[in-house]
Amino acid sequence: MRRQMVSLTLSFALLATGCMPDIASAGTIVMNDNRAAVETEAEPVTDDQFEFNEYKYEDGIGDTLYFLVVKNNSDSTVAFESNGTAKDSNGNVLGSAECSIDVLGPDEQSITYFYFDGVTGIDSVDYTKTFDTDSYYKPVISNLDVEGNLNEQNATLTVTNKGSYAAQFVEAYALFFDADNNLIRYSTNYITDGDSEIKPGATLSAQLDSYDSYDHVEVYLTGRSDGSEGSSSSSSVSDDDFEKKEYLYSDSFSTMDYLVITNNSESTVGISGNATALDSSGNVIGAADCSIDVLAPKEQSICYFYFGNVQNVDHVEYQLSYSEDLYYKPVISNLDVQATINDANVVVTATNKGNYAAQFVEAYVLFFDASGNIVYTNSGYITDDDNEIKPGATLSEQIDTYESFDHVEVYLTGRADDF
Repeated sequence: MRRQMVSLTLSFALLATGCMPDIASAGTIVMNDNRAAVETEAEPVTDDQFEFNEYKYEDGIGDTLYFLVVKNNSDSTVAFESNGTAKDSNGNVLGSAECSIDVLGPDEQSITYFYFDGVTGIDSVDYTKTFDTDSYYKPVISNLDVEGNLNEQNATLTVTNKGSYAAQFVEAYALFFDADNNLIRYSTNYITDGDSEIKPGATLSAQLDSYDSYDHVEVYLTGRSDGSEGSSSSSSVSDDDFEKKEYLYSDSFSTMDYLVITNNSESTVGISGNATALDSSGNVIGAADCSIDVLAPKEQSICYFYFGNVQNVDHVEYQLSYSEDLYYKPVISNLDVQATINDANVVVTATNKGNYAAQFVEAYVLFFDASGNIVYTNSGYITDDDNEIKPGATLSEQIDTYESFDHVEVYLTGRADDF
């Protein structure tokens, strides 16, 4: 299935009119008007300029989500807010909630929902409709081209920003229905890079899961923009500055694609990645993100793309981005590591030789057979009660395996606050 949202291109023309004095031999005269433009109020909108579709979903813990799909048929860009009152079939009030959409441009469609905490048995929801034509944000949905792939237990979306400014906090919603059009499952996922954006021209993917068989799905996006081209997270490094090893591993439920990354540059960077999983026919069957908070020159660390409930992955296509605008300090080079290999586990011991605490240090162990195939993976945190290895401290963690193995590879992740 291929599903696309049409990109909307707005063209602006500046027209100048007026009378010019008859000046002899003046030739061509160009007048630049530097006076402030006169602001005009946006035309008010009415409820009948918008379409609403409503879907009710009761989760398994006693709550109800009441989705509103809103289509803007007006000529104005608006922000939407609503207050809803849930009632049972006898008209008794059961609960109340609020919802909103940051910005919605002309001809755009988006989604929001009332979350009725601890409320079930809802028959109807009475809700207000408030439209603000003085929105702080610029609309982005019409700038996003979407390609969808439907799989047995997910819908995988690939989104490209065709606009001239960054789309921020883009979130995808998938509503999964049975053949009788009952909403049986929903899933949400952000489709953004490490700056919470889709920058102009960029393409990112996300996987929206359904753990039930479904007949059809409806997909909607939310998002906004402050009008900028994107956060300044550019880096002086490129893919060529990093050595990468890739290991694909599937268990009985899901598939993981591990990336071992060595920083051969002279810069300390943060790394974020986005990936799609493909089968042997080239069909997109999953999507995932991964990241490494901080990696100093000559350091090596690991991250992995997790494709939940996805099997039969033939290969993975991924893209990495690098940022030198960091919140964290590197710690891996400060850690002396020893691995003791036993029949059914590996004990990883780390000593912090640095002068600041190493936080959230996690050891990843990849277990291989004699042919170099991964037979099992596992990880564990090597930290004290403060989630740290303090300067001079030595801590250990046991990483278990339930499969016979020939050899292992051990990698660490970690960071420290930059203050």
